[in-house]
Amino acid sequence: MPRFLLLPALLVYVVAYGQANLIYKELPVGKYAVGFQIFTLTDDTRIVQPEFNYLGEKTEGDRRKKITVHLWYPAIAGHKKLRYEDYCYNSILKTTNETIDANQKSGQINGKRRSVEGWFGKTSDDDWRKLLETPMLAYVEAMPLKEKFPLLIGMLRPLSTSVTNEVLASNGYVVAMICQDNFASFALATIDAIPDMRMIISHLEKIGRIDPARIGTFGFSGSGFSQVLFAMNDYKIKAVADIESGIYMDNLFQNFSNSNYYMPAKLRVPFLHIFSRDLSKQEKFIDEFEHKTKFAKRYRLLLKQPALHHWDFASEGYTSAIYLNNRGDQKENIRQCFEIATYYLLHFFNAQLKNDKHSIAFLSSKPALGTRLPSLWDISILNASKPAPDRTEFEYIVRTKGVDEAISIVRNTIKEDTLTNLLQWFTLNGLGYNFLNEKKYKEAIEIFKLNTELHPTDPNLFDSLAEGYETSGDKEKARTTSGIVMELLSRKISLTDAEKGLKQNAEKRLN
Repeated sequence: MPRFLLLPALLVYVVAYGQANLIYKELPVGKYAVGFQIFTLTDDTRIVQPEFNYLGEKTEGDRRKKITVHLWYPAIAGHKKLRYEDYCYNSILKTTNETIDANQKSGQINGKRRSVEGWFGKTSDDDWRKLLETPMLAYVEAMPLKEKFPLLIGMLRPLSTSVTNEVLASNGYVVAMICQDNFASFALATIDAIPDMRMIISHLEKIGRIDPARIGTFGFSGSGFSQVLFAMNDYKIKAVADIESGIYMDNLFQNFSNSNYYMPAKLRVPFLHIFSRDLSKQEKFIDEFEHKTKFAKRYRLLLKQPALHHWDFASEGYTSAIYLNNRGDQKENIRQCFEIATYYLLHFFNAQLKNDKHSIAFLSSKPALGTRLPSLWDISILNASKPAPDRTEFEYIVRTKGVDEAISIVRNTIKEDTLTNLLQWFTLNGLGYNFLNEKKYKEAIEIFKLNTELHPTDPNLFDSLAEGYETSGDKEKARTTSGIVMELLSRKISLTDAEKGLKQNAEKRLN
């Protein structure tokens, strides 16, 4: 009996395809057939080549940005399945059915073999050929189902996440992975990647392939960087996961955090961070995850197999443990670690994007995973703190729930949130004057008071509060507050012209 049939009921999946295929035998393959296609779109808004090249020659051809996408999706079973070897070279294609030179094709495949043998040791020609000929789940250009499915989007890692992408698609996800050029830094890569992903999301929404209310993002290795940054900056994203991305490692964090998109307090969606225990010892900036990313619910999955290789989180390592006989006595544990990570990734997105009760229960505590050794993984969960409202949210609360409740919410949350624009003195000051002009005196005064609490040494804000009292008819509090203005100004050696104006205002009210 296959091992996955021994799992508890919440982990039993309908394995409709590839049951005899060793790649998928122990993975949570879902009930859908999987389609696969490659397509390329043109972004008319971006010109990515100069008009003249380095030698001063006129650039020929279309200079607009081209975005190539690999797409996995629930489908009607087709006639032609991909084989493992297809994933070894199809990253150089612009469309699914593009033909390439046989030398190019073999060069790509041989390059993958050299990489695998460089990481894990030599393998035999027979074992390598058997792996290359293995059929995958996906059917080439299969007819997509008409239902709108959740989208998982990311940046393509050729071959590396192909098995994972197929499993996710078989469980009812559209998975879009975008090809990306090489860049000198993660920051530059992100500035290019995020517009690409936004365009592809828009395209898939327009053609009716996805549910725009259920979009997640994930990436493996370096491709996890842009996904986390994307989730920090786009409200379309409802969940994010990274797989063995060294985001918080000593030698990578500075590059990651230098991106213009990096604002950990802006991440407000659930975040799954999958990593190996050995490499986690180099996560010197894990405080960013544990404390600064505090407004997102965070899951940290550590795979504990000793000396687990970085590429064991990818198709390359997983299939080597199954087919290539070069992983020694640890191949069973290596295989299980990949499976554990896949189960968690699937349940994470099922919980966040489908509100699946079984998956929510799966994530809430460490479950049994059949015969997989409990010692192979740990899961920790950090709950999200409540962020402070921003200006728009604060004004809405004032107008719908009352200023007292709005002020109470801010006082209870703002010390934890350094990003809210309510901390900019002019934000609350301008809002206070809006209410003052509407003759909503209580609202205006309470907002001015809050601003002075947040900026207790700014005489300008006490001047605004004094004006609020004065306009409302409370002359006594206007005088008292003006006294505070005078006291704050007296601490200064010299006054600017604006501060001299504040002093004149205060003196008029006091007299």
